[in-house]
Amino acid sequence: MIAAVFLSGVQLVLAVVLSALAAYLGAWVFNRSTPGLDEWAELRKGNPAVGIVMAAVIVGVAIILRPALQVVTLQLDTGAALEVMWRLATQAALVAVGLLLSLAIIAFALWLFTRLTGELDEWAEIGKGKVGVAAMLAGVIIATALLSGAALDSILKLLFP
Repeated sequence: MIAAVFLSGVQLVLAVVLSALAAYLGAWVFNRSTPGLDEWAELRKGNPAVGIVMAAVIVGVAIILRPALQVVTLQLDTGAALEVMWRLATQAALVAVGLLLSLAIIAFALWLFTRLTGELDEWAEIGKGKVGVAAMLAGVIIATALLSGAALDSILKLLFP
């Protein structure tokens, strides 16, 4: 009982810390992957379009990572401390792999979508504060996260049974 409560508490702390880290890394990767657009400067200027897309990246990463942060239940008998440590290490590995894959998935989806739209330069429009373009890209990000989250969950379960 004490080990299960401890594990749940550690998982909660881990989820909060990893959520903040995932949000930051998502914003950082987005900043690095957008040509000619300094998102942090645009946010300081109050550009809502940049805020919308960055928020969608953060929500998309969270949607994709959610299965990796599910609370792990234990059936403890002997070796409880070792089992708790093993579960936490496995969950940390799941989140690390999931974070990398989620950022790659979102970056690829944005890259592909912006290539398919042809004449529209989404990043230039977002730099100008065009909320309509930002909403469209936010939709692409969230749809990608919703549709790829289950597939990523299956991959992670195969890698970390």
